[in-house]
Amino acid sequence: MNNTYFILSNKAIIIERLHICTWDFIGSNAAMEIGVEFMPNPYVKDVEIKISLPFLKESDKVTCLMDSLIRDDDNSKFIFNDTIKANKPIKEDKRNGAILEFSSRNSLTVLPIKKLEVKDGICSFAVDNLNQVTKNYVRLYVQTTVQNLAVVKKGITKASYIYDIKVNEKRNLPDHIIELLNNGFVLCNKINSCFCFHVIPSYYNISYLNNNKLKNIRILESEAFNKYLPNTEKMKNNESLIIFNKSEKATDGTYTFFSEFEKETIGNEQIILAIGANVTCSLLFGLFSLRERNWVRGEQWHECLPWEFWFAIVVLILLIGYMVIPWKRLFRRVKKNNRS
Repeated sequence: MNNTYFILSNKAIIIERLHICTWDFIGSNAAMEIGVEFMPNPYVKDVEIKISLPFLKESDKVTCLMDSLIRDDDNSKFIFNDTIKANKPIKEDKRNGAILEFSSRNSLTVLPIKKLEVKDGICSFAVDNLNQVTKNYVRLYVQTTVQNLAVVKKGITKASYIYDIKVNEKRNLPDHIIELLNNGFVLCNKINSCFCFHVIPSYYNISYLNNNKLKNIRILESEAFNKYLPNTEKMKNNESLIIFNKSEKATDGTYTFFSEFEKETIGNEQIILAIGANVTCSLLFGLFSLRERNWVRGEQWHECLPWEFWFAIVVLILLIGYMVIPWKRLFRRVKKNNRS
């Protein structure tokens, strides 16, 4: 999968922080959050931004997360990792956004996105009423139709999930980016720092991380997440890990993050399949011997079948039933219906 992302704008802006967060949900399609924090500029009151995401489809659902961030201070604390001292609606109406005052960092103006347009590979939106004093911030949630955003390499005993995320890498500019550059848009080359988060199932093994960019690894706070994004997949306690990478002061605005995770593929199904194959082979050899003896004595095969054979046959039937009947999917479907 192509994981090279580009951020363009119709006016020159300085991005103070760029947030990229991938979500690898268990039993559901992957998602991504993108947050853009840019510096105030007295000459820029509105801006149009285009984000190139190769995996994006026109049918994907992209939503603005402003309401989630400002409706509850706990949600902002969860994202910005700082206590909220004040939450001031713009023009006394939170539909216009809000100014968040933190305990340890400067204030931030969270704004809504407008004129959202989603096409294959490109997400476009506009932001107006930019604050000329504080930094401005917008955040998007992209629900994809792909199972994960990593390059998956499957082996006999394990599967590798490779995240090779590149931002504004100019080595091989796609044709649609060149077309945008020829039509008044510019690459956002001034990105002071870039944060890359990966939320993965806790049963994944960490194969490789760049120690120079790795800042933290911790268990995802499921209660805080479910409150922050109530309309997505529900997280269980200790179900996911969050990997926090950070890079800053790239002179050309190009950032790269490489991470690799592994999942053991020898699970219950593989073990059951091996046991079933072993039982089947043993039964075939045993039944062949009984059949030869029955031919000589003239007895019916089932009349002299030992109880151990019957027990093995019952075990084999149960194993086949477990493999054929989608118990897990049925249980997940019933659970999801009960939740809705």
